[in-house]
Amino acid sequence: MFDPAGFSEFSYEGYSFDSTGETFRAFYSLLGRAGSIEFVETIRLPNGNQGRPAGVPSARTARLLALASGLSYYKAAAPGTVRVGFGLTDGEHTFLSELIRNGLGEFAFRNQLPGALTPQITGKRLDEVPDEITGAGGGGAAGGGNGAGGGAVAAAPAAPLVPVGGGKDSVVTIESLKAAGFGPVLFSVNAFAPITRCARVSGQPLVSAQRSIDPALLEANRQGAHNGHVPVTAVVSLIALMAAERLGLGPVVMSNERSAEYGNLSWNGHTINHQWSKSIHFEALLRSALESSGGAASGGTGADAYFSLLRPLSELEIARRFAGLPAYFEAFTSCNRSFRIDESERASSWCRECPKCQFVFLVLAPFMSTGRLTEIFGGNMLDDPANLDGYLEILGLRGHKPFECVGEYDEALVALALLGRDSGWARARLVGPLTDEMNAQGQAPAPGLDAALLEPSATHFIPQPFREALDALG
Repeated sequence: MFDPAGFSEFSYEGYSFDSTGETFRAFYSLLGRAGSIEFVETIRLPNGNQGRPAGVPSARTARLLALASGLSYYKAAAPGTVRVGFGLTDGEHTFLSELIRNGLGEFAFRNQLPGALTPQITGKRLDEVPDEITGAGGGGAAGGGNGAGGGAVAAAPAAPLVPVGGGKDSVVTIESLKAAGFGPVLFSVNAFAPITRCARVSGQPLVSAQRSIDPALLEANRQGAHNGHVPVTAVVSLIALMAAERLGLGPVVMSNERSAEYGNLSWNGHTINHQWSKSIHFEALLRSALESSGGAASGGTGADAYFSLLRPLSELEIARRFAGLPAYFEAFTSCNRSFRIDESERASSWCRECPKCQFVFLVLAPFMSTGRLTEIFGGNMLDDPANLDGYLEILGLRGHKPFECVGEYDEALVALALLGRDSGWARARLVGPLTDEMNAQGQAPAPGLDAALLEPSATHFIPQPFREALDALG
């Protein structure tokens, strides 16, 4: 059996590209009285074509990605010492320590491991990011490849790269950029049916990277390693930046909304936030690391190589905008069960049981008829008593906010209040009891809160050339 207590150190051994820049590998190990276990993470990037040779991503992005992806392996034992064998700049040290402290909050809470958030990070300090990509397990990259075998990239060289998750948020980003005259290239890590469906509806090219977790980690998990949530959006963001550099594309445009800043609960002096790597805190952290390290994707400079277009918007406003895009209604899916690693366990559409399904149904309901939304989901979730407990948590009337990508309590409460004033939705079996509980606890939304939630915030990092896209679907 795997004994987490038998390991006292997690080591970042190094990272490398193959000679074409297509395959990136990062090397890690766990060390202690239990012996040593070595891990290799492998990421295969998309190739270029349409006459553009694929390039080799920057050392800056490679180093940040190696740091972020390492958390999947560190958490197996979460030892008290983290050693970085390739050395860190001050900015990289800050990036790693913040990523552990905030990105692993849910993991530490669920496993009751407060020490996992504050390991001692050791290793040589560097004044600047090295130009060379070197590390254990392979040589550095040597020049660009010839672009053979890549997916079609028909957009202009500076086209933005948009990570797509198959849900409503990235759809709103895609259509906002299109309406403002940008031709985005879509991006995913690994292939999933909802992503492919949404890309097909959009008419935009889709490129994909493949991320392979070392089977040794999966075996360790089966034998008793610590397991749980990691800041996967941080990893996806850096793979996307690497893909943009390789393909000669513009900035990576995310679809993270303002409510991602809102945590789930407080524990041991930490705010535990399932969505931390979607928050503006993480966005600022990564932008700072990009800026201090120098270099950028071809269409952005420094920090502006990465930003979220939807940062000013609430979940409620994103839902309102999505409701005006009916071409995607049969294509999109936000349910996480559609994205399970084991294909045999994947749901084909909405499971209608999880907090994600419950929340998305609730915030879309004020902007759609009961018949249309029921058709999309395959059932009326507000008419099913089995969902009562879940909605009480989502509304903040019981327990804490679910560990899922769901919005703030105020957004859910406003959505419920709007449904109570809609003759069609008010007849759903849960709307009345939920409204009664909301009123009994004195949680009814203040007058004007609905309008405030539909108004964009001024807090964001959207570069000037892209600001017109924010209002293109308004």
